[in-house]
Amino acid sequence: MTGSILRTPDSKLRTGILYGVGIGPGDPELLTLKALRILKQTDIIAVPKSKEEAGSRALSIVEKVVDLKDKEIVELILPMTKDREILAKARKEVTILLSERLKQGKDVACITLGDPLWYSTFSYLIPFIIDAIPGVKVQIIPGVSSINAAAGVALLPLAEADEKLAVIPATYGQEDLKEIVKRFDTVVLMKVSSVIEKVLTVLEELALKDKAVFVSRAGWPEERVIKDLNSLKSQNLDYFSMVIVKNE
Repeated sequence: MTGSILRTPDSKLRTGILYGVGIGPGDPELLTLKALRILKQTDIIAVPKSKEEAGSRALSIVEKVVDLKDKEIVELILPMTKDREILAKARKEVTILLSERLKQGKDVACITLGDPLWYSTFSYLIPFIIDAIPGVKVQIIPGVSSINAAAGVALLPLAEADEKLAVIPATYGQEDLKEIVKRFDTVVLMKVSSVIEKVLTVLEELALKDKAVFVSRAGWPEERVIKDLNSLKSQNLDYFSMVIVKNE
């Protein structure tokens, strides 16, 4: 096991490796072979989650393909808030949990939906860990992003030839959002659940509503692909939703 304690010739304890493991958008079959290998050989699996979550969607995906019986599962509580003080405090506490194990020579696999460096909680932890343990090895295991999965189920090429692609949070101001959609050939609007009315207004003003597709939970059993965006009005939409716009 990579989590076993090793000693160098000068008897100093080896520092463990922190893996940021992307596990894909939801379908266990979209885990890469490398992600699967790291998860199987690493004794400790770290699971970022908010306090509000009863369980972990990421862990539920992993347990379908990896035996977790002898694994140590470390929950990393990271609240969903924009309060910088609360976030900084939570990230420091999480860093302590990870550092304790890494300093013992144990490898840790921190799992994340999609890709570890793509709108991921894990990316925020990297500087904290490097600051806490100078010289620590952090290795990224890329994963299939929800954007790739959504484009796949919608049968929409994200970019061809000299086309320009933009990926942005839909929470931008309405006028800013409109300008961005106008400037790019393909626009992926993330986090649309709470601002769908604004998104629909912008697309209607640009006459692009029929060039857009709504995708929710791509790769999950609850997957939804909707081309009639008007049907989304007044709906309670899932957090894991996006709109892909082809500005042709």
